[in-house]
Order: sequence, then C-alpha cells, then structure tokens
Amino acid sequence: MTQPPVDAQTVNDTGLEIFEAVATLEYTGRRPSRSAIAAAARRDQALVDETLKDMTARGLLTKTDEGGEGVYVPARRDWSTQPGQAAGHPMDRPGRSARSS
Repeated sequence: MTQPPVDAQTVNDTGLEIFEAVATLEYTGRRPSRSAIAAAARRDQALVDETLKDMTARGLLTKTDEGGEGVYVPARRDWSTQPGQAAGHPMDRPGRSARSS
C-alpha cells in the first residue's frame, strides 16, 4: 500500500538537515551510510539514527543494504527534473570556466 505524501511542514529541522545530507551525498556520488550522513549533517550518531528510523517509517527515506552497510536514499524521485537519475554532474568541467554557462 502506498503511503500518503508527507507534508514538509511536519518535518522538523533535524529531519530536513538529515534529508539534505542524504540527497547531497547521493548527488555527489558518495554512499549515504549512517556514518556519512552523521558527518555531513554534523550531528550526533544517536540523533541521526533516531531521525533516520523516523524518516524511514514515514516514507521519506528508503534503506537498502548495500555492501553490508545500510544506505539511505530518498523514497520519492518524482520531484526531480530527471527522476531516475540520482547522481549529479561534475561542477567543474575541463575547458569550461565556472562563470560561463
């Protein structure tokens, strides 16, 4: 059974920081594991664990066991301009300055 959408106004600040850390890690090609999320969010591991458990239960994140360690990813991708693509693109490409578009 599909869960109803989560109202973003019901997610607390810590949850938003954790979600942002997960999305950023994934976008930059790094594995969003518990330890990586805690480091990226600069939060205590116990708080991160509690928040990840809550966000997974609410359907914001999905946990997969990849390489023996739990990895968390956003549960929905329909907000993205490229829903099937999690990885981003390099910001600095050879032959292109940061100021050109």
